[in-house]
Formats: sequence, structure tokens, C-alpha cells
Amino acid sequence: MISNDKYQPYFTYFICITTLCISMLVALQISGSIFGKSRIVYLADYGGLTWQSIKNLELWRFMSAQLVHVHQKHMLYNVLSILSLGIILERQVGYKYMLVTWLFAGGLGTAITTAFGSTPWNTGTGASQAALAYAGFGLTFLITHKKSKYLLMSATLFALLPALYLDLKTAGFPKPAHILSFALGATIGICYLFKVKIESAKKHTISTHL
Repeated sequence: MISNDKYQPYFTYFICITTLCISMLVALQISGSIFGKSRIVYLADYGGLTWQSIKNLELWRFMSAQLVHVHQKHMLYNVLSILSLGIILERQVGYKYMLVTWLFAGGLGTAITTAFGSTPWNTGTGASQAALAYAGFGLTFLITHKKSKYLLMSATLFALLPALYLDLKTAGFPKPAHILSFALGATIGICYLFKVKIESAKKHTISTHL
């Protein structure tokens, strides 16, 4: 566990800035405005994820798809969610766990979105899956996290509750992709906590035998 307030969460900064820049540049290309709507039917040409691209082993799209969005207001909310959670969590667990959460949980969640809808509206895009994965990690981390607990709780609720509200409003139920990403993020968080517990037990055993 890093637990260092002086540690700079560069990965979180990098992902948020990259998402912000690429999503707005794509919006500019498609709509003529950096805050314009990027129609989903065009986003496969800009890194969106489809079943066909998965079959073609275009694995880079698991990353690129999370950087492009239909609505830029939604993108800003996702970036703020990842930023607020990432700053707190990365300072505690390091960039590797944040990278795995973003890439694995966010990427698989984005891939699941392609299972619903018909071509070309079944393109997986957006950082909401990664934001929900971070929320899952943050929620499990709250079990043992004491320092900045209320900040972490606020950041987790900020990422979780509006996304859940939008799902219920638009679909009538939580989206499967969001559920999967949240569950995967929570699982990664639990794995981290077990790792810390095991390492702590080993250190205690070694110290008692010295």
C-alpha cells in the first residue's frame, strides 16, 4: 500500500486528459464542434468497439473505445468521476491496479455493450464502464480505508448514483455493462485487500521469528 499524499496519480491524470482531448477532437471531426454530438453510427471509425472488431482481434479498441463518446456532457461527467476516484485510490494502491481496473473492467464492460442493439448502433464506446469499475473498487476499499474515508465515499457516490439514475431513466434497469464493470472493479478491489492482508501476515510472521 502506497498511502502517500505526496504521490502524484499520473496515470489518473493521463487517462482523464487523454479522454477529454480525444473525445472532443472526435466530436469536432464528426459534428464540427468539440461539444457536439458524435453519432454512434460513426464512432466505430474512430476506435469504437464492435463484435466484428473483436473477431478481427483489434484488441487496441478495448482502450480506444473508452476514449470516445456520443455526448460530451456525459464524457465530462465520466472524466470527473474517474478523476475524483482515481486521485484517491491511485495514491493508496498505485497506478498498476488503476490501470488493470480501467483496462480490464472498463474494457470488458464496453465490449458487453456491443451485445445489445443492431449494427451499426451496437458500437461500444465511453468511459462510463471504467467509472463504474472505479466505483466498485472504491466501495470495497471503503471496508478498510480510514484516511480520507468521507472523500472516497463522496467520490464513489458521485460516480455511482447519477449513472444508476440515468440507467433507470433511459432503460428502466441498470445496464448489464455497468453491472459487470462495477462487479469486476469490486473484485479487483477485493483481490488487492487480500494481497495486502497476506503481505501483512507474512511481515508479522517474519518479525515474530526475529
